[in-house]
Amino acid sequence: MQIELENLSNETFISSFGKDYIVIKNKKYFKNIIISEHHIHENIENEFFYDYNFLKKRIHENSTEKNKILLFGTGKKIELLPNKILEFFIKSKISYEIMTTISAIKTYNILLSQGRSTIAFLKLNI
Repeated sequence: MQIELENLSNETFISSFGKDYIVIKNKKYFKNIIISEHHIHENIENEFFYDYNFLKKRIHENSTEKNKILLFGTGKKIELLPNKILEFFIKSKISYEIMTTISAIKTYNILLSQGRSTIAFLKLNI
């Protein structure tokens, strides 16, 4: 699906997506990915996708604002995050949403267009 939003010039805007890929700045990504308005971490292995230490590191290196929101696109079905990660989010007062990957892609682009600080963790086996 091709996505078009007027006046969006961010480097990490998701311009299109398909069953098993997304396109950012004319580059196709086929594996799990973490994107923020400043960074793209690609080819994330499934075993790291919900790893507490890995996620904590990715969140801290992308931290520029306190009012950030984390989006977790978990594929075709919504998957629960491990309790240790949820406890970290609650203690750190980090907002998060868990949804299907397609919903997370759309939400990420909307939040990005609004200037909201967002980090999206996307499983691309949609």
